[in-house]
Amino acid sequence: MPYSTGQVSVGTTATSIFTTGPDPENDGVVVYNGGSVVVYLGGTSSVTTSTGYPLAATTAVTIPTTGAETLQLYGITASSTATVSFIFPS
Repeated sequence: MPYSTGQVSVGTTATSIFTTGPDPENDGVVVYNGGSVVVYLGGTSSVTTSTGYPLAATTAVTIPTTGAETLQLYGITASSTATVSFIFPS
């Protein structure tokens, strides 16, 4: 099974981390915050540090998907930047 991977630098402006297309093999996306600051995650470009899901520095989270829909994930930090990595079946 092939995988899609990538790394994105996330800063104080909402940044697209990834977009998945419909894929029945895709049942989750692992996201890792490799930075030293919290990254706040959300499904739209209007995510903020007040509305996003906090992903602590050097931690990972699996975001479940059904594989039936397109999924977009955005991130933002309160200060500085963080490198966010992702992996999912494609």
